[in-house]
Amino acid sequence: MRSVVDFLTHYGVTLLLVLFVAFPLTWMVIASLTPANELFTSPPKMLPSTLTLNWYRETWQASDAPTYFMNSLIIGLSTTAVCMIVGVLSAYATTRFDFPGKNLFLGAALASYVFPAILLFLPLYLILNALRLTDSLAGIIVAHIVVSFPFAVWMLRSFFQGVPRELDEAAWVDGASYLRTLVSVILPVCMPGLFSTAIFVFVLSWNEYLFASVIAGSAANKTITVGIAEFITSFDVRWGNIMALGTIATVPVVIMFMFVQKYFLKGALEGAVKG
Repeated sequence: MRSVVDFLTHYGVTLLLVLFVAFPLTWMVIASLTPANELFTSPPKMLPSTLTLNWYRETWQASDAPTYFMNSLIIGLSTTAVCMIVGVLSAYATTRFDFPGKNLFLGAALASYVFPAILLFLPLYLILNALRLTDSLAGIIVAHIVVSFPFAVWMLRSFFQGVPRELDEAAWVDGASYLRTLVSVILPVCMPGLFSTAIFVFVLSWNEYLFASVIAGSAANKTITVGIAEFITSFDVRWGNIMALGTIATVPVVIMFMFVQKYFLKGALEGAVKG
């Protein structure tokens, strides 16, 4: 009897948590498929009488949503690539070697990540403006790297610290260089951590709104989060378009999680234990 109660309690609580977390996403998808005349009924209905793709058609064809989507994809992938390449080298160097300024670098990286991003906004914007990088994808990529790089370094450090140093020393004895040791010995062992860090960095860049909304001046350089906000005006809030574009915006992240779910869970758990 007790095992049955424990079973129902365990799975009942789990089911409630899943429903609680999944409800906003589910409601967004349903609302994006609901006709305009049923979007705001009283009392509200969870399921519409008919389904429609009009919101998706209107959002994709009558706005700059395809451009916003491609811009977010370019910015997210570029930010992830730079943060991972430089972050791996930085994390490996700070976990294996002692050099002047090491603690200062780690302290500055931690401080820039701990403080709210809004504090970095003004000096970063002035630097980008001086470099003529405002109103460009390159400027947004630089801003996202500034925000995500400290997070990548500290997360990668927790995985590298869990790798026995004897592996490095064995490779050095065999004549491998530092870079060869990192690429051929350390990175394959830390593959789950690399996937986890890359996903977190990509999602941070994909969801970022503050820097993108100010740096991207013209429609050709706006991201999908900025595009969603454009459907909110002083006179109207176009909820159907917002829900449709919001659903489209979740597709790349969901696909990425589906492909690397195994590595992500393993890496996240290892990072939680070692961090």
